[in-house]
Amino acid sequence: MKKSLSAILATSMAFSMFASAAFAADPLTTEAKFQQLKTAGVFQGINGESHLDQLMTRAEFAKALATLLKLENKPAAAASFKDVTATHWAIGQIGALAEAKIIEGIGAGKFGPKANVSLEQVAKIAVTALKLEVKDDAKVEGKTSAWATKYVAAAVAAGLIQTSTDYTKNATRGNLVDASFEVFSKVSNSVKEAKVIDDKNIEVTFADGGVVKKELTTALEAGKATKVEVEYKGNKYTVEVTLGAISLVKAAQTNAREITVDFNRPLSATESAALTYEVKNGLINYTVTPKWSEDKKSVVLTSTFLPAAEYDLTVKGFPAQKVKVEDEKPSKIDISATSVQKVDGQSLGVKLLNQFDKEITNAAVTVTVFNATKGATINPASGTGVGAKYDLKSDDVAKVDDSIVVTATHSSGITATKTYKVVAGSAATKIVLGTVAPLKDKTRITAGDAGLVVPTELTDQYGTKITLKETAKTAIAADANNFVVSGITFMINQLDTITHFAVDKDGVLTIDTKAGKSGTIVLNAVNPATGANASTSFKVEATTKVKTLQISAPGSVVAAGEDVAFAIAAVDQFGGQIAAKDVKVTTATTPAAGEVKIQSNIALTKAVINAKGELVLRFASEGVAYVYAYVDNEQVGSVQGLTVNKAATAVKVSGVKDVATTIAAGVSVDFDEDNILYIDSYNRTKNVAADAYEVSLAANTGVLSYTGGKLVAGANAGTVEVTVKLKGVATGSEYKFNVTVVKTDDVKSYAVKTIGTVYGGKENGAAIDSDSKYAVTVNLVGKLQNGTEVAINQTGAYNFLTSSDTSVLAVSGTKVYGLKAGTSTVTAYDASGTKLAEQVVTVSEAAPVATKVELDKTEYSAAVAGTATVKVVVKDQYGASIAPNGTLVSNDSKVATVARVDAATYTITGVAVGTATLTYWTNNAVQGTATVAVNP
Repeated sequence: MKKSLSAILATSMAFSMFASAAFAADPLTTEAKFQQLKTAGVFQGINGESHLDQLMTRAEFAKALATLLKLENKPAAAASFKDVTATHWAIGQIGALAEAKIIEGIGAGKFGPKANVSLEQVAKIAVTALKLEVKDDAKVEGKTSAWATKYVAAAVAAGLIQTSTDYTKNATRGNLVDASFEVFSKVSNSVKEAKVIDDKNIEVTFADGGVVKKELTTALEAGKATKVEVEYKGNKYTVEVTLGAISLVKAAQTNAREITVDFNRPLSATESAALTYEVKNGLINYTVTPKWSEDKKSVVLTSTFLPAAEYDLTVKGFPAQKVKVEDEKPSKIDISATSVQKVDGQSLGVKLLNQFDKEITNAAVTVTVFNATKGATINPASGTGVGAKYDLKSDDVAKVDDSIVVTATHSSGITATKTYKVVAGSAATKIVLGTVAPLKDKTRITAGDAGLVVPTELTDQYGTKITLKETAKTAIAADANNFVVSGITFMINQLDTITHFAVDKDGVLTIDTKAGKSGTIVLNAVNPATGANASTSFKVEATTKVKTLQISAPGSVVAAGEDVAFAIAAVDQFGGQIAAKDVKVTTATTPAAGEVKIQSNIALTKAVINAKGELVLRFASEGVAYVYAYVDNEQVGSVQGLTVNKAATAVKVSGVKDVATTIAAGVSVDFDEDNILYIDSYNRTKNVAADAYEVSLAANTGVLSYTGGKLVAGANAGTVEVTVKLKGVATGSEYKFNVTVVKTDDVKSYAVKTIGTVYGGKENGAAIDSDSKYAVTVNLVGKLQNGTEVAINQTGAYNFLTSSDTSVLAVSGTKVYGLKAGTSTVTAYDASGTKLAEQVVTVSEAAPVATKVELDKTEYSAAVAGTATVKVVVKDQYGASIAPNGTLVSNDSKVATVARVDAATYTITGVAVGTATLTYWTNNAVQGTATVAVNP
């Protein structure tokens, strides 16, 4: 068989296991289905027409079904049917279906090729072909033969045939088209393979060759099977994927002072950030700088000094590796120029390569260029050695067809020689243009794509390859139908469709297509000097836009004036999924092309896509909301009948958090909005806003006071009732708790406050010291006789500190700081040398990386043409602030733009009324978000 029946049935079973109907695409007419099946070669018309109302014979149906299932003809298997002659036009297809036990005869050894097909026969054949489950006790409304009831029930349930009052009647060609199309859809659109690309991306291939790439909102966990939903051609499919555990495949030297570590799969940002690297020779530890490959499957460790030796390489979490390192040594000379052209500034591409086939930088290579025809040496016009360039345009230096001998020599004795025939600057006698392919990770070329590669091969009369000369990105005028590169004219069939061209240092030609311009582009390349020409064509699709937007109602209370997040799933006009974070939304009256306009009967004061890929809306008032999404004036999604409750109000203070309630005399502790929780009118717990509360204390004498956001213990011991209430809320909103002030003498023991992991690597290339931001101040808490913790005055809490291993953790006054990886016990002593408390501290040499991003506000506002300032704070895994190393972006530059002032400061400028999401991305993909509302 061309395709085995088992493969077909496995495919159909995969569909039934993993696919469930989602929001359907627009239903096709039977005529439209026929045309698709005709294109696929399943059906043929009658004199070019479908004739859907006519009847179809069993032989005609057998041919169509065997073609649909791609079964190989089996004429011998039809020999048992008396009425199917050896020369019958459908004998091969009848035999194929009979051998596969999909279709049977009508009895008495006959197949009945000229007989008509009944609806119930169609049901049985289709159900058998797809191996659908049938139930003996199934019931169906409408007339059926006794044997057919279970098949009809299964076929109706699967949508293979429509309901009827009589299934024994003959099926029309239209009935057969409907059933065949369902079989065709289920077989061709079933899942063939689901592949993990990395922890956030999967790729699902369907039986018809279609591919859906999906970016996940939640990263896969190694070794854990995870079910993921994808959408394809109007249907939803559930696939199960598993991210394999990481394994270290190989570690080897790949260049001078360079070791490459290969892994079995791409690592996520979190996985790669968690790795540490130790390269040692004996007791000497060599510092290395990691750089990950683009595919995240390997990391290059580079050292400024790595002499020849055998090293012990330890990558955190993996067995140690032995890596042999050699000193760099010259291996060969490469003269990479493909031709010598009659132009000025000719580079010969001379490179000295080492034993790893990598270029040796600053190589001292002697290069001689000799015109053998003229018997004269050609001196460089600029540069020397490998960097020399030669002017050959003048006939006094070289003429076309002159023989040029290039010799390159290194002091080690390595030499290379190459002879060229001088060719004209546009001497290509043969041009080949390849197919322009979509950009990486795309399945089609769309209007506005930049950097599309035009595969171009040029050969001169001697068969030597000619490379296009490096050219910076150059604009093409809207009324120009061509552009010229290195003497080759590229003709464009449609004006104003290609906006720019460029040629990189390797001679690769790229072009940019114009946004909003779709169609078929034909490129003709012509060399006027020789007449050589070639052409290629490619289709530019309209810019991808949202065709269907599924908006899921939130599972929480929706209140006026509050942000509410909706999960969304978007599909483009080609049936591909659009990552939710890439959806552009607006509430503007006139949205830009492709933008999703969000409209509601209740005024919206906010509509943005947040960093999680959720649609965030804010309703101005209460009511029943009907939210609609439009793209280019066509509705693509909606949420209807959503109850928007009246704005929430604060009801009462529900408690406090992170505040000490036992304090030693003379000590103050923070107590402000960060410590106070309240319940709103929808029974949700939140932190109070600044100035939204008031604090009062029961009468006391010198025991406790409240000032400047602090509870301050006086000199007297005692217990004081603290009352917190909400401003502007009726009596009953208060919360009471007791704060006890104790005398210092009542503190009987101490404990070290948790220090956490301390950094012990290098800061700006130097060892950590007591002045470093990574030095940690050691604080104590007191304890009463009953074990209750007491906030104490840290000044004089202890007299001195010690470290059990000062090579790991050093001590300076009240601070400790790391020197190298390991553990050490920190102990605090009083003036008499009595031990007060101790704690084991872990020191890590893992390089600081960004783990948290904080913007100074969660929401900014600016007027149109007005500005707002954003401050960024980035913290590492040790809790220290580090220099921001990323960038702030606006998801909608039509609403607000971003300008960098310095690494930590940005200016937001309002462009148009609306809301945009601001996201700060660090270099290792940690992010922080906020929104900006632009007002009139």
